[in-house]
Amino acid sequence: MAELRRISCPSPMPRTIAALLTCAILLAPTLCAAQDKPVSVFFRPCNVQPLNDAITASLSQPPFLLATRITPGTLVVSVPDKVEVERGQVSGTTWTFNAVFSRDGDALGHSVESCSRAKLSDCTDQLLADIRTAAGAP
Repeated sequence: MAELRRISCPSPMPRTIAALLTCAILLAPTLCAAQDKPVSVFFRPCNVQPLNDAITASLSQPPFLLATRITPGTLVVSVPDKVEVERGQVSGTTWTFNAVFSRDGDALGHSVESCSRAKLSDCTDQLLADIRTAAGAP
């Protein structure tokens, strides 16, 4: 009768784990570099304090760095015109304003924002998206 011999193969699992760990270590610097770079922003407040507070709080979160003064390379966000106020009985208070973006004295763009007092986060989310666009951030 033929004798059956068992041939043992080393498990490929340790090699697979080692390969995955090597890839993770090699890709870590690339992934870190792909994160949003901080955007330094100086905000010139408008004449509506609750709106200023919401915008300032939003600009204090990454990837934004709220600057206390204008320095070279800082993105400046201003509300040059008076904020229009509409008081609706059902919808509540709505503020409409122009936001202007500049850097080093050069105009980068503007946007028209309309904010409901009840949903300021919707407004600040849109404004932050507009600021990212003006800053050239992804």
